[in-house]
Amino acid sequence: MNCRLTTRWVLAALAMGIASLASADVQDPREADAGSRARINAAAYFMAGLEDSPHALAQTAAWKEHTDFMRSSWSRLTTRQVAAMSTWRDAELGRACPSGATLMYPFSGPDFLNAHWLFPGCATFVMFGLEHIGEIPNINAMNERAQAQLTADVRKAMKNFISRNYFITDSMARQLRTSQLRGVLPVFMLSMALSGMEIVRIAPNDLAPLPRETPAQGQPMRQLKGVTIEYLAPGSSAIHRVHYFTVDAADKGLAHYPEFLAYVRGLAPATTFIKSASYLLHGSEFRQMRATLLEISGTIVQDDTGVPFSMLENRGWNVQLHGRYGRPIPPFGGAYQVELSRAFKAHETPPLPFTFGYQYHDFRDSRSNLIVAQRAPAGAQRQTR
Repeated sequence: MNCRLTTRWVLAALAMGIASLASADVQDPREADAGSRARINAAAYFMAGLEDSPHALAQTAAWKEHTDFMRSSWSRLTTRQVAAMSTWRDAELGRACPSGATLMYPFSGPDFLNAHWLFPGCATFVMFGLEHIGEIPNINAMNERAQAQLTADVRKAMKNFISRNYFITDSMARQLRTSQLRGVLPVFMLSMALSGMEIVRIAPNDLAPLPRETPAQGQPMRQLKGVTIEYLAPGSSAIHRVHYFTVDAADKGLAHYPEFLAYVRGLAPATTFIKSASYLLHGSEFRQMRATLLEISGTIVQDDTGVPFSMLENRGWNVQLHGRYGRPIPPFGGAYQVELSRAFKAHETPPLPFTFGYQYHDFRDSRSNLIVAQRAPAGAQRQTR
């Protein structure tokens, strides 16, 4: 993977003086000029700790600490995780988007990287979580001390992901609300920079409200907000998009914004990806979202925290099991699936060659699992392996 952004954007940003970057850069689509594009990429480049930063911090020990951490972390990820995951993906999923052109990634937080690693052929990623969108850090309005604090906040925010390959929701609530690092946008940006992407535009994505069929009770945990990030992959001129929504996807929350479920239903046919999702779809509080995902998906790729195995099996989905299944970690012990355990034991699947999901101790751990389910054509014979 190319870990460096195109140098011309950094130079262009310097030449233009790099104006304000904060919430103004979550911009109206009509304002996507080259200067704004350059400023966004320069900020992503800075947070990713890539070489040749144009900022004063580049001459300090704090910058060396940041670049060393990001470089070594990215090297470990690509060596231990990405290489094995890419080989598995090519053999089991292929590089094309499995169903449709859209990847639906519920409860994702800012996990752009796993979506990109497993589904590079999907033109659009639709992702959502409770985490706030936030803002693009205004690097050039910061003094050296603030820049150093931002890089420290970035390292802290990425630590769990780098070591475990998932974000921890409770930790993100603190790590993405610091004085310098706010929301998921910075994490998306630096993830794209590390992957060699060039960000084209960041713009609001507010869904038009729909009338409620019945009055909603109480207040949702989050107000519905959306953002779109457009980017170019290395060597490609095709625009890819991430649509991220801050949303309360529980049934009580969705009652406040029916437009979100209508939007999700309009994505069909789609590929759905579920990972480290706190077993939310196992409970009764998320019935509408679970039913909607089953409705729109042609393919579901998930760990055991996604749609319960028995629901896929009973609906006749063609299911392939990969890796090893064990009892869920605390506090999720009640989400143990007897049917899934029997299926894994019956087929004696080999361990996954990469870390995935909550069953993790270190990179030598072999308890990760993946379930690949495809909707069976009407009348087709049910198959589980």
